[in-house]
Amino acid sequence: MSEKNQRLIQDITMSLYSSLDLEKSLHKTLLLLKEYVPSDLVHVFTYDIRKNLLSYLAEATEKKGVLIDEKIKFENIDVFGPEDIRLNEVVVLKSSESSVLQKIRMHFEKKVNSRLFNSGEDFSVMLIAFDIVLPLIGGFGMVAKGLDIFDETHIKIMQLVKRQLVGAVLNLLHHREVLRKNEELSREKEFLEYSLENVSAKEIIGTDKGLKNVFNLINQVACLDSPVLISGETGTGKELFANAIHKMSHRRKEKMVKVNCGAIPESLMDSELFGHEKGAFTGAFTRKRGFFEQADKGTVFLDEIGELSLGAQAKLLRVLQTMEFHRVGGSSPVMVNVRVIAATNRDLLKMVKEKRFRKDLWFRLNVFPIYIPPLRQRKEDIKDLAEYFMKKKSCEMNLEKTPEITESSVIQLENYYWPGNVRELENIIERSLILRMNNGLVSFENILSASSFTEKNEPAGNLKKFDTLENMTRLHIKKALEISGCKIEGKDGAARLLGMNPSTLRSKMKKLGIVLKKHARYPEDEMNAF
Repeated sequence: MSEKNQRLIQDITMSLYSSLDLEKSLHKTLLLLKEYVPSDLVHVFTYDIRKNLLSYLAEATEKKGVLIDEKIKFENIDVFGPEDIRLNEVVVLKSSESSVLQKIRMHFEKKVNSRLFNSGEDFSVMLIAFDIVLPLIGGFGMVAKGLDIFDETHIKIMQLVKRQLVGAVLNLLHHREVLRKNEELSREKEFLEYSLENVSAKEIIGTDKGLKNVFNLINQVACLDSPVLISGETGTGKELFANAIHKMSHRRKEKMVKVNCGAIPESLMDSELFGHEKGAFTGAFTRKRGFFEQADKGTVFLDEIGELSLGAQAKLLRVLQTMEFHRVGGSSPVMVNVRVIAATNRDLLKMVKEKRFRKDLWFRLNVFPIYIPPLRQRKEDIKDLAEYFMKKKSCEMNLEKTPEITESSVIQLENYYWPGNVRELENIIERSLILRMNNGLVSFENILSASSFTEKNEPAGNLKKFDTLENMTRLHIKKALEISGCKIEGKDGAARLLGMNPSTLRSKMKKLGIVLKKHARYPEDEMNAF
């Protein structure tokens, strides 16, 4: 092989593999081949032999390469007949003789911006077709104005680079198919997320009972762009209501970006919220779009907004006022159009008074406040929520039948304080199903007792387990016996202290399991307390 041919093969290989963008690599290839073969246009196509459908994918002229999507249906024409195209061979066709080219010309002449030559103008085509995966065939073609343009020298050059052309086209087609499938998967993912969030918005339990007022507020504000501040205790489902607002708004087809403000380290706050430029700091190998930029034209949900530092609050305030920011390391401002929904389980007004939260930011966020009441304040929803979670968890555990919740169990659930709100209720239901798997019964009594705890800000009367009358009586009798030195009868006896008949006291002690040791030296040793 001559040095010139080796250089041609090398150059063609470099141009074909220089880019995964089909139109760019085609353009480079055309400019290179024009030095050896007359050509005004090159193109890549596929042909479905079962459907007789020719699909143009990309083409390039001397000016540029473009992606195209032209499909031509062949009727009563044998494309791979003896007059036209044969697989894995370099073939030369003339527009005046080829029925295939005449069909293609007719197709493009019907279009206003024809990519081929003017009507009546002759052209020649030199191409090679190859197998992809049956019934699909691929092809690479070169088009030149006039007849008898391509000679044996040109065919030999095409045969020389045939392997490189076929391999590059196959790779590019494969890459294009991967991108197409990724886009398809991305669309399916977005559709599923949209569907799931829509379902969750529709399945907010209590919209006609305990949450009726809340949902009325959501209906009023969802169609607007006003900022919303959702407050409520942990576990009340603030994110669920934020989803509902977004899905009921005119931004529902755009993204809702969720940010947990409490989970972002202070050092990364600017980069996470507003993004950074390549090389802005050590480890910034590429440009990154921050949460606000990702949410452009959509909604940004700032969860746990009370966890932000004062420095981060100041930067956030500026963005909310102007909808403009700079990426870390960037010099050009970035403009966004986002709707802000914030949520917190803290008392922001108290934090403002304590100077732990900026007053101006609070006013900016608190345009339309929505308070989610805790579960203990909407007990009418507990039964519906419990039944919903029972069905959901039974399905997740692959149980054949969903256990029913008895009225007595509902009363147990309603009498509990629910410091963890709806999230705790879901956990209790799941725990009851796990325990039920051993004995077949669903019970909440022991689970609720084990789950209860007291916090200093919660009403003690509701949280503290109320002692039984029997236990209080037992303790009272023991105290009287301790004071009387374990004497039951007489002036200083326990019966006298309690205002009881000694016989009645003995009977009561027997019933309550209070036993006196007969030969004890000290009063505290005379009682066997249970």
